[in-house]
Amino acid sequence: MKTSVFYQSVVKVCLFLLIAVFTFVGCKTKQEKEPASAEEPVKEVEKEAVIEEISGYPLPTSFEITKMLNEARAPYILSICNTNENVGNYFLQKEKALNLGVYGADLSYASTYNMKQETMLYLEASKRLTDEMEISTAFNLNYVERIENNLENRDSMISIISDSFYDTYDHLTTNKKDKLAILVMTGSWIEGLYITAQIAITAGDNTKFLDIITNQESSLKKLLEIMEPLKEDEDVSEIHGGLMDLNKIYDTIEEELTEKQLEEILNSIETLRNKIV
Repeated sequence: MKTSVFYQSVVKVCLFLLIAVFTFVGCKTKQEKEPASAEEPVKEVEKEAVIEEISGYPLPTSFEITKMLNEARAPYILSICNTNENVGNYFLQKEKALNLGVYGADLSYASTYNMKQETMLYLEASKRLTDEMEISTAFNLNYVERIENNLENRDSMISIISDSFYDTYDHLTTNKKDKLAILVMTGSWIEGLYITAQIAITAGDNTKFLDIITNQESSLKKLLEIMEPLKEDEDVSEIHGGLMDLNKIYDTIEEELTEKQLEEILNSIETLRNKIV
């Protein structure tokens, strides 16, 4: 695989799309990267400015999606997340990478709603996959302890988790494990959309949720663009094909998402998500 242009693209997108697995985005440049202190969380305005500078386009992350759900007063539904008990069922690197992204989105969802027990369960699942993938860095040594000590401080949680995911993706791309970085990103994006779609079909007034779903079209197209060089890879091709099918549904949307299109998106993303978890 040619990595020059592709590698640079993955690095930029991972900093944006994935870092936080959800804008838990407390980004700094690679050269100046230091763990954010719990006492001085990075301001959200500063985060957005850094994201814009790095990426050049406003692509929602999983945290931004779950934040929108929270602001729209959507309920927290534990049953729609991937149970942490499944973590022992993933043996292949492909499975671990995809579900690291899934658990990242679930961790984002739980943290956004201040669900402390669930946050710790998804943290432990994510940490196990990170260890099994041998993503060992200095930052990860006291990661769990820092989370435990800051469960009551949402801003600090955002900074800590964002720094951890920055560290993880930086490790993958620096070690030229671009495919794994993309698979993590893909798992996170799929889970974020899956959670939103599940809430949309149960909400009495789902107007806001339909808007959130509709607005994911641009991030889907960017994700497909990044996956393009690897679309024939055996670890990527099936997921890429499923996302292409989802993209075809998005292409039929005009001004507003119809109930029929919502159902089609739900079925498509549920099929993809079930293949992962």
